[in-house]
Amino acid sequence: MRTVCAVTIALLALAPISAQAAADPYTAISQMRTAFSHVQSVQLVEKFPSGAVATVQFSPSAPARIAAVGVSKHQLLLDYATQPGGDFSSEVRDQFTVTSLGRRSLYGTRVDGYRLIDQTGAVETLWVNAKGLPVAMHVEAYGESVDVLYGDYNNPTFFATKP
Repeated sequence: MRTVCAVTIALLALAPISAQAAADPYTAISQMRTAFSHVQSVQLVEKFPSGAVATVQFSPSAPARIAAVGVSKHQLLLDYATQPGGDFSSEVRDQFTVTSLGRRSLYGTRVDGYRLIDQTGAVETLWVNAKGLPVAMHVEAYGESVDVLYGDYNNPTFFATKP
């Protein structure tokens, strides 16, 4: 009887994890966009195939701060990086074909992966943590590509002082 109880408790404890992993990918991206829209600030590190790096401090309520080394303005795919999952004003289904890439560990964090392909053929490969926030993204668009790492969510020092 104890074994049955222990197995039942274990299955009940894992049920939310299984349900989250099996969620519709369009719903998962919509939830990620909602979580990202409530962020006060985030730091993005964009890495380009040329070796160039741009650090972007972003807040929805302030202009993005960009520190770039060897990056042309055309290489900064800011729209993709600051709007993961697309423009918030329209439905995910209207912008992308979304497929789930499953779950894996990235930088010691369990993440769920999604591939989003928009109508222009641009591809976002997005990894989202359990809080529904992006951790990493790879974008291929307009003949360019960039890897984006997200971190330092809601760090109050980013926009506390003028640049």
